[in-house]
Amino acid sequence: MSRHASAVRARLLILGGGYVGIDAYRAVMRQLGRQVRRGQVEITVVNSTPYHTFHGFTGEVLGGVLPLERTLTPLRDLLPQARVIEATVTRAELPMQRVHVQDQAGRTSTLCYDHLLIGTGSRDPFERVPGLREHGWRLKDSRDMQAFRAHLAQRLADGQPTTLAVIGGGFAGVEMAAALRERLTRAGVPGEVHLLCSGGVLDCLQGRFGGLAAHARQALQRAGVQLHLGRRVTEIRAGEVRLEDGASLRVNEILYAAGIALSVLPGTEELPRDDAGRLLTDDFLRVQGQTRLWTGGDAARVRHPARAGDCPVNALWAMKHGMWAGHNMARSVQARSLKRFSYRGLGQVAGLGRGDGVGELFGVPLTGAAAWWLRLLFFVWYMPSKRQGARAFAEMLRPPRRRGTPASALQPTGG
Repeated sequence: MSRHASAVRARLLILGGGYVGIDAYRAVMRQLGRQVRRGQVEITVVNSTPYHTFHGFTGEVLGGVLPLERTLTPLRDLLPQARVIEATVTRAELPMQRVHVQDQAGRTSTLCYDHLLIGTGSRDPFERVPGLREHGWRLKDSRDMQAFRAHLAQRLADGQPTTLAVIGGGFAGVEMAAALRERLTRAGVPGEVHLLCSGGVLDCLQGRFGGLAAHARQALQRAGVQLHLGRRVTEIRAGEVRLEDGASLRVNEILYAAGIALSVLPGTEELPRDDAGRLLTDDFLRVQGQTRLWTGGDAARVRHPARAGDCPVNALWAMKHGMWAGHNMARSVQARSLKRFSYRGLGQVAGLGRGDGVGELFGVPLTGAAAWWLRLLFFVWYMPSKRQGARAFAEMLRPPRRRGTPASALQPTGG
C-alpha cells in the first residue's frame, strides 16, 4: 500500500513496544483503522528489540517449565499496520515535534510526529546496589534471561551443587524463588535457594490481604526456600551477597528483582516528574501541561481513579494505560472530547510453584490451586498473541521434566 505524504493527516509516534505501546496501537486501530489503511494516519513504533517480551511467566521460564520463545512475539506480527523501527531513542526535540533514533548499525534518523506516546518502561536499578551490574543477573531484558537460563541449565546438567540468591520479596522475586526451588528439586542436584528482602514476603498484600502474604511465606518455607526477611542487601560481589547487618551469604548465582529505575530521555528533562522520575499525567493520560504528549506504564505516575494514591506498577495497568492513551490520541486526531481514565483494576496474583498460588479477584482472596489456575488463565488471556497464549497454556499443563532442561535458542516464534 502506498502512502503519500500530502495525504497524511496525523503522524502518531509510539516509543516502546511493550504493554503500553501495543495496547495503544490497538486502541488507535479500533478507531482509526480505516484512515491508517488509507495512509491518512501513520503509526510508527520504535523499540530496541524486534519482539515483545511477556514478563508474566518469568518464573516458569527460569524454572524450565516454559520455553523462553513462548513469551516472545515479533512486533511486526502484533503491529501489522505500523512502521516498526528497531532502534534506540537518543533525543527528543519537543518544540519541533521530532525524535532522534539510532539503529543497531549505528545509523541515525529523525522521526517527526503530531502525537507522541512515551511508553519506554523502566530499567534495572544498576546504581542502587554496588556490584549489581558486574555480578548480578538482571532479567528485564529477555536476552539476559536467556543467558541465565542457559547458564543454569549447564550447571544442572553437569550436576554442580548450586546456591541461588533472589533479591526482592515482591511478586517477581517470590515467583522466581519458588520456580527455581522446584527446578533444583526436579534436577536432583544439591542446592539452595535464598530469598532476601528488606521487608517481608509480598508486603503489598499486607493489611486486608495479610493472610495471603502469610500463605505465600509458609509455602516458600515448605518448599525449602530459605527466607532472609528484613535484611537489606548493600553490596554484591562475585559469589557473595553482603547485608546491611554486616553478614554475608556465599552463593553461586544472584538474581535481582527488587525494584526498577527510570532513564530520562534527553530533551524531556523539563517535563513534570515525581521524585522517582516518573512523568506526571493528567486524567486523560497526557503528560501534565501537554496536549500532544502521552504516557503510561512504568514511565508514568498515574493517579488511581477510584482511591487515593497511584495506579500499581504492573503489566495489566500498563496495558490499560496504553489502551486509554491510544484511545484519547485517536479522539484528538478526530477533534473529539477526551475520556478520563477510569479503570479500577481486577486484582493481583502470584504463583508459588506448580498448583499453588495466592491472589485476589475483585477483593475476594484465593489460595492454592484456585489462585494458580486464576493466574494461568489470566496471564494467558492477556498475552498479546493469542496463538502464543495457547502454546504457553499447553506447555504449562505438561508434566515438567525431571532433569535439567536444555537451553533453547533465542528464536521468537510467530504471533
